[in-house]
Amino acid sequence: LYDAAGLAAASAALKPGGVLAVWSQGPDGGFTWRLKQAGFAVEEVNTRAHGKRGARHVIWVATNRP
Repeated sequence: LYDAAGLAAASAALKPGGVLAVWSQGPDGGFTWRLKQAGFAVEEVNTRAHGKRGARHVIWVATNRP
């Protein structure tokens, strides 16, 4: 899922406008780039594990472009 082939498969499985969400323990600029290269519009959401406390995490919200 995390490499170019996996992201291409995810894109092919989604309808145009479909959304893929991926959680990570931390930021990864390379993954953001791969999502964009696979044709997704990408939003990186930074959040905390427990509301306003806890470890910081990243959720990528990737929308399949038509």
